[in-house]
Amino acid sequence: MNLCDMSDAKFQANPYPYYSEMRSEAAAVRVDPGNMWAVTRFEDVDKVLRNPDIFSSARSTDDPDNLFEKAFGGQVIIGTDNPAHKRVRSIMQKRFRPKQLSKMQDRVEEITKNLLAEVRDQAAFDLVPTFSVPLPVIVIAELLGVPNHKIEEFKRWSNALVTIVNSTSGSEKEAALAEVMALGQYFAESADQRRTDPSEDFIGMLVNAESEPGKITPGEIIANCAFLLVAGNETTTNLLGGMVKTLYDHPEQLALLRDNPDLIDNTIEESLRYCSPVQGLFRRATKDVELGGVKIKKGEQVWACYAAANRDPGHFPDPDKFDITREGNTHIAFGWGQHFCLGANLARRESRTALKQLLPILDDYHLETPIDWLPSWFLRGPAHLRLKRNN
Repeated sequence: MNLCDMSDAKFQANPYPYYSEMRSEAAAVRVDPGNMWAVTRFEDVDKVLRNPDIFSSARSTDDPDNLFEKAFGGQVIIGTDNPAHKRVRSIMQKRFRPKQLSKMQDRVEEITKNLLAEVRDQAAFDLVPTFSVPLPVIVIAELLGVPNHKIEEFKRWSNALVTIVNSTSGSEKEAALAEVMALGQYFAESADQRRTDPSEDFIGMLVNAESEPGKITPGEIIANCAFLLVAGNETTTNLLGGMVKTLYDHPEQLALLRDNPDLIDNTIEESLRYCSPVQGLFRRATKDVELGGVKIKKGEQVWACYAAANRDPGHFPDPDKFDITREGNTHIAFGWGQHFCLGANLARRESRTALKQLLPILDDYHLETPIDWLPSWFLRGPAHLRLKRNN
């Protein structure tokens, strides 16, 4: 196949035929942007993710793509290998343990109920800006300790970070960088505030760890708070949007779920596989290596494509079928290995709560087409889901 440009609108509208072609061609194929290697077969993606000594997540401080180091003065955990990764993750993961997340459940349910109450009686509404965006943004903001009046700025900053990674336009990146710098300044000031007035929120927890020798630096605090801003809301927003669209596309599955609400967890896992909200993440080869007969040189960038692996017919029976009763669903929508998504349990918890409360509503509305997708190649979700009440 010709070099696939993943920044092209046709690719972003439906990347799955392209992924199928890539899987058929070779274990790794060249793609743009960046002329990087895309790895699309389940077995090979698994190999990349489980071998950080060969496929590194680390970014050097002088790497021009090292946004977090450049903007915030510290690296983010997804851009490091052990021992640096383990050092910082061991602090951060304390807030994502099941016991800690269970304390948030009542609040997640309250936010969900309030958001849906605002649209429940409307003749038509757009589910993305009214529900699937604000729910995870509010949740992650409150976890971080960001006040409610900053929520709108919070989402704008998150969008700017995504733009810098996704866009190939210099002017777009320059405009977004100004927003990102404002985000860094906000978290720097928030951390300073907690140094003089300690708190028990996430930022306060990271600041407290500064007193432990070699635990975390001020720049790492800023960078990882910024990272959680994106990771904590973009994944869940796109999962919710993709899941609702897919259920409308498969009315027999929606009816099955309505009649069997105990399939909610299965539905979430199948949605993660079928419409992976994060399409993939990056690694860099630490040495010359051969992957499935393809020679990758030291220093070359590799894109481990979760979404393509999750539709690999060599691993999943009938992979292009959306089946909420699917068994043995070993998808990798949250990654694998030491970089397994820190917030996976939070995303599942939010999605479970959201789907439970959405189910009684979905049958009252139909989805208007066409659907616009986010202009992104590494994140995937509908930009809008316009629902209109049935006559």
